Parts: sequence; C-alpha cells; structure tokens
Amino acid sequence: MMRSFFYTCCLCLIIVSCKKPEEIIETPPVVKDTVVNGGFEADQMETASAAGWMTAGADSGADQVIGGGYEGNYALSHQMAAAYKVVTYQDLNGLKNGYYQLTAFIQNSGGQNACYLSGKTTGNERLTSLPVSPVWTMVIVRGIQVTDGKCTISIYSDANAGNWCKVDAVSLIQDDLPYTFLKGGDVSELSYLESKGGKFYDNGVEQDCFEILKSHGFNIVRLRLYNDPGNPGYAPSNLLPAGFQNPADILQLAQRAKAAGMQIELTFHYSDYWSNGTTQYKPHDWVNLSFEDLKAAVYNFTFGFMNQMKDQGTIPEYVSLGNETPGGFLFPDGDYNHFGQMAALFNQGYDAVKAVSPDSKVIIHLDDAGNTSLYDWFFGSLTAASGKYDIVGASYYPFWSQRTVTQMRNWANYESAKLGKEILIMETGYNWNPTLPNGSGGQLGNNGPYQNIYPSSPLGQKNFLLELFNGIKSADNGKVIGVLYWDPVMIAVPGVGWQLGAPNVVANTTLFDFSGNALISLDAFRYNN
Repeated sequence: MMRSFFYTCCLCLIIVSCKKPEEIIETPPVVKDTVVNGGFEADQMETASAAGWMTAGADSGADQVIGGGYEGNYALSHQMAAAYKVVTYQDLNGLKNGYYQLTAFIQNSGGQNACYLSGKTTGNERLTSLPVSPVWTMVIVRGIQVTDGKCTISIYSDANAGNWCKVDAVSLIQDDLPYTFLKGGDVSELSYLESKGGKFYDNGVEQDCFEILKSHGFNIVRLRLYNDPGNPGYAPSNLLPAGFQNPADILQLAQRAKAAGMQIELTFHYSDYWSNGTTQYKPHDWVNLSFEDLKAAVYNFTFGFMNQMKDQGTIPEYVSLGNETPGGFLFPDGDYNHFGQMAALFNQGYDAVKAVSPDSKVIIHLDDAGNTSLYDWFFGSLTAASGKYDIVGASYYPFWSQRTVTQMRNWANYESAKLGKEILIMETGYNWNPTLPNGSGGQLGNNGPYQNIYPSSPLGQKNFLLELFNGIKSADNGKVIGVLYWDPVMIAVPGVGWQLGAPNVVANTTLFDFSGNALISLDAFRYNN
C-alpha cells in the first residue's frame, strides 16, 4: 500500500560508467525471423486463411485477412457477428534450440473471454493476452524454450459477438533470454478473513482461496511478516488482531502456498505493525537497543525465521527487507539522515537471508514507480554506502503515481540499465467498483490516468491488468520480472478492517467481489505467463 513521502533534503548524484573496450559485453546475436508470411502480405484479397497459416476452431469464418495493416496493406482479423472461438496458427520446424521471443503488432476491441498470442513448444507454452488498443501496439511473449527444433505460434480468440482483434508483423526471434513472468499478490490477510467467516467462490462454487488463485494462474504470493503483532501491551502492535501475520501465521500460509505450487515473496517489515514511507516503528523489543545490538537483532530475527521456513520446506524465492523504505526503516537509526546506518542494517538482513538460502533474491522496495529522481537518489546513496541487494522492488498504482504503464515501463528501462538490476513490481491495485460496500470511497480515490479509459468495473480492472502485464513483459531485455497485486483477497467480511476498529478500505480493489466471488480480472493472470 503506497504512501507519499516528502523529503527535506536534496541530493544530486551523477554516476558515470566507463568500460574499457575489452570489458564491454556484447548482446548475443539473434537468429533471423523464421515466421512465414508474418505480415500477411502474401494474400492480395480477403481470404478465410493466410498463406503459411492454418485455422482451427468451431468458427473458422471469424479468421480473415483484411486491409489496413500495421506494415504493408494487410493484417489478420478475428471478428464475427456472433460469439466465436478461433485459432490461427503456424507450425515451425528446424529451429535452433534455445529461448525465443514472439512479437506482433495488434489492435483490439477488448471484451473477449480470452484473446492471446502464444508460442507453444514441447512441454512449454508461453502466452500474452492482447491489451485493449484502438491503435497499433506491440505485444510480446518471452521465454519460449525450444528443445526439439519445433514451435507452434498462434493467435487465439474466445470472443463475444462483435469483439474483434487485428494482428500484423508477427515475428519469432531467438534472443537466448530465459524468462518466467511472476504473477501473484499479497495474501497475508487470508487467515484473518477466514477466521471471521470469509469464503471464496469460483463460478459460484466455494473453494479454497489458494486453489482459486492457482487455477487462475497465480505462481507467486507475497507474505508480510511482523515481529509481534496483536500484542495488547504495546502500541502500535495493539492495532492489529492477535494471532495473524506473526511468525506462526506466516509459516502456515507459506505451507499452503507451497502446497499449491507457488513461489513465495517474504517481506520482513521489521515492525510490529504496518510500515511504509513515513511509518517505520521499531518492534517493541528493539526500541531501546544500541545500534550494534539493533544490527544483531535484525540479523538474528531474519536468520531465525528463514531457518524456520527452510525447516518446513518453504524457503522463499524472494525476500524484501522492509516495506516501502524511501526514507529508510527502523527509525530513527536507519532513516535517510543516517544512510550509512541504513545500509548497515539492510546488510544485516541481506547476510542473514544468504546464510540460510544463497539462492533467495533480496529486494529493497520503494514506492512511486516512475519517480526517477527518488530512485536515482536512493539507490545511488545506498550503493555509495555499500548497501547490498539483488532486485529493485517498486510499488506502481495509477492513482498514487498518476503515471501510465508506458511511463512506468520507460522508467523501468532507465533504472534497470543504470542500476544493472532486475525490477519486481511489488504492489499494484485498481478499483473494480467506485466505492466500498457502504458507498464511501476506498483507499484508491480513482484510477489515475486510466479513470476515463478503463472504468471502475471488473472489466476495467481486467483491461488495466492486461495492459500492465504486456507493458511489464515488453520492458528491455525482460528486466521487469513480474508483479504482485495488492490486496487481491481482502474482501468485505464483517469485523475485518485495516486495523482494529477501522474499516476495510480495499474491498473495492480486490480480485474478488464483495461476496467473495472471483472477478473476471483474474483471467488476466490465467492468460499471461
């Protein structure tokens, strides 16, 4: 959950990187495009199929080559006056083994049940849903692994009457870049919701929430850990209910996640309560520690919990140290006025994670994705202070940032190149209803630059996610590795609020409706990988 952060200092940091010619690493050469008639220009008239392509499905009449292409005169179209299902595909043989990217330029009305570009190989299918776009937009599928020289590329539509898409300039290029799209969300409130009677449904059938998320494509969940939440003897620990989001609760949620086949992103808040840009309360046990003892406490707590996760077979693949820390964490010792101490505390957490699990990737997480000056200042200062981390974490909400996906992606391209790091979108959210169940506004007052493009509706939420997912995958060299939604599961359950006595302010941004029914926005996760 994002909060604004105001700085009382200014720092201008210019980093110049120079390499000797022998130190420059060249990008691996790519294999030439192997798609036959990828521009659909071999057809000089409207036909039911295009040269080099085949059509399957019950409604082959929905597949046509029409005028008005992205390049040249023609493009593929899927459209029909009645509901239809159709796939246009091409089998490719004799490919060099390795990883490929599949791209196409598209226009799309939206509204389909499913509409995606796919690359399928033996034991591997990668696909990207087509975002809504009245203008030609590039769609990219990454991480298509060819192991036997074969790949089937396709455009699939399961559409309602009148839905249409146009596809042109289809290209399959070997780039030798493995890529797994991380797609999931924060489920830390789940135990609390269930304890208060919260139930989840898919097509009207009650199911375990993890099973619904898994069946809709989640492959990772975020779990946030507090030191001692719900302890009535301390503030702000007493603002949370007892028994939830503490070590025991997170351990059992981790077991459920692994049983569902999901990866885990674990967030150490290093607090008894929610922490973010301006709220960074120390755990009550750490309040009076000297700085040296505080460093030891960070290491020991991190090391101890990581070992508990390891012992039960739920090692987290990703670990974030703190939550939205543009001003630092563990105030005042680790705030931005003491950047050297902040870096030392981060390093204690980093070293503890690696001591237990060298393969776990450590994340430093800020808010306001797209804020170049913030990220340049913070990570430049952290590097200067010898801070250690593996991945840049960023929160991206259209409402808070007032930035489009394209603006966020352009920022990510710049930062990933400058810092030499991958980026994970740690939080995003979008209103599927303008208000909470009681008619009042929720935490996200609107949907920023998308407010009048994708309305506050389940379909609007889905369409935003389709644009976001394609934008993430189209970042340079696959350096943006995925996204974690916030909060996908905190549905409207009586007695459950953001803190004790407070309302649930995110019930209109979940991926389930007010009664716990899965929304169509979950299909954005299902048809993207």
